[in-house]
Amino acid sequence: MRLIVNKNVFQSKKSFFEEIKNTGNALEGVSLEVVLTKDGIPIVMTPYEADNLNTQLINYIQKTNLEDISSYEVLTLEEALNNLQTLSKKILINFIPVSTTPYAQNIELINKVNQEQVNNLYKVLDLYPTLNLYVSSISHNIIFHIRNKEADHKIGVILSAYETNYIDVDFYIFAPDMLSLPIIKQQLDFKKEVIIASRSCEDMMTIYKFFRTCPKIDGEKVFNNVTFISNYPLILYKLFK
Repeated sequence: MRLIVNKNVFQSKKSFFEEIKNTGNALEGVSLEVVLTKDGIPIVMTPYEADNLNTQLINYIQKTNLEDISSYEVLTLEEALNNLQTLSKKILINFIPVSTTPYAQNIELINKVNQEQVNNLYKVLDLYPTLNLYVSSISHNIIFHIRNKEADHKIGVILSAYETNYIDVDFYIFAPDMLSLPIIKQQLDFKKEVIIASRSCEDMMTIYKFFRTCPKIDGEKVFNNVTFISNYPLILYKLFK
């Protein structure tokens, strides 16, 4: 079972890096959810299980300068990558952009805002050319600007029910409620990487039920060829074993 670990709310940044150091050989990699502060500094966000709390936290970070952030253990992306420099496995950067919804159909302004966001992200990523970086976003426009960087790493999309247009990337991240056996099989046949993300126990049970109800041969083939992101990888591993 291929597992990528994501930092959970019960871990300090010190304990998170200690876990990576102790279990890194057994993992496929590490996932970091990255948000920009108001002054354009990429920091690693530790997601909650509740979406409303995540929305509040993202908004707080995006509207606050780094030096003014309080009541939150700040982990900058640069600090995180410094601690992961010896890791040869995948380091997945899930970039959460500022919403451009207020700009409606002003494509020029949307491109300007997103270009600036991607430039700020890459001010850090470009410092680590030897790391095995995978970069993803839910925003197709952000992915367009990431592609223009022509960096030597894999680019992926976080699949969403709100964005149904097809986009050709190196890998796809499925939420538990977006799982589809025919679509996953198709992307694997296209030699794309497929990653399934889970945050909560409910997510893990959704994934478990999905594979337990798949036709045996197809289900096993998919299971053995996809990768799982989890805040609690050991729990997910034990669930399937």
